[in-house]
Amino acid sequence: MSKNLLENKILKEITSGLTATMLTGAYSLCVCGVLGLDLWHALFCSVICFFLSFETKKSIFSPDAFLLLPVLYMVSSGSKNLLPVVAIAGTVIAILLKKLLKSNELPSYVFAGGGIGIAVVVTILLTNNYFGIGASGTTALEMLKSYRSLGFHPDFRGLLYGTVTLFAMITYPFKFKKLNKILPAEFMTLLIPLIMNLFLNPVKELTTINEIDSFKALSLSDLAYDFSLSGISSNDIIVAIKASVILGVLIYLYSAKTKEKENVHFLANCGSTFVSGIPVRAFPIQSFSYISLITAIISTVVIIVFFPNILSRIPMHCVGALLIVSAWQNVPYKKVAAAFKENSVIALLITVISVVIFITTELFTAIIFCLLCALVSGRLKK
Repeated sequence: MSKNLLENKILKEITSGLTATMLTGAYSLCVCGVLGLDLWHALFCSVICFFLSFETKKSIFSPDAFLLLPVLYMVSSGSKNLLPVVAIAGTVIAILLKKLLKSNELPSYVFAGGGIGIAVVVTILLTNNYFGIGASGTTALEMLKSYRSLGFHPDFRGLLYGTVTLFAMITYPFKFKKLNKILPAEFMTLLIPLIMNLFLNPVKELTTINEIDSFKALSLSDLAYDFSLSGISSNDIIVAIKASVILGVLIYLYSAKTKEKENVHFLANCGSTFVSGIPVRAFPIQSFSYISLITAIISTVVIIVFFPNILSRIPMHCVGALLIVSAWQNVPYKKVAAAFKENSVIALLITVISVVIFITTELFTAIIFCLLCALVSGRLKK
């Protein structure tokens, strides 16, 4: 009897490890695909997430569509080498905000306007990947202007793959609630279009689909990272400061609503961003033990080391669709509803203004506006 219980417990822990691999792996691959990072970054990000998730027991750290924005801003601005600095600075800013602002004093309209605004920005920026338009821009407004100039001319096979991911991400968690806890929607909605692409579009050299070109077999020579500050311009420093503030505010907002240990949450972001360039947040999971940790690490290493050619065939259309849906799933809808109960006129006005600012200005300005609203509201309450 006890032997059967032990075997069932071990099997459950192994299953949790595989679930963690599928969830964290899916987001790591998608974020690296969007940022143009290689599989080393995905591997390091995943391993760090697994190690730090052991401390939380009931959650798994993973990259996130919201936290992608400050890194995407740096990469598109050509300041990627300063990411380790941004990792530390962003974490310090988040800790300072935690000391200065009490999460229970933050008005709901700050979460509502900020959440909807960030989701809109993610949608505008990543629609480029979903449709395969080839647009460019570092802000939502720049990207919209680029869309207007280029027009929408999607590859319809790629659009098919992306739409499969889009609808599956929305419907799968509701139709298969129990199965979603074992086989996450993020994994399934990448796997199905990938299989479709391998069968319908078998020859990579002849593909017309936008696939993850930055993925290739791991090489030790690719591990070299230039930490030198030589050649860093004043513009790079300004970009790094803005990205640090954006990252710090976002980490603070996540830590404000999570029940996980704050030090682990901050450490996970600092460690992952410093080593892999990718910030992370906690996702719920049934359990995560030593056996789960070992299972997750081994399975991730095996997949990335032995199947880089297959991973490189993941359509970018699916990557964009997955992250867009994930962003909207992450909007604090309860806060949106609560905002209109506090003071409908003020809440509605600030929420709308916040969304407009996120679309028409750069992300840094919009984040500062939300932060000022939080500070002013806190002072008025006192």
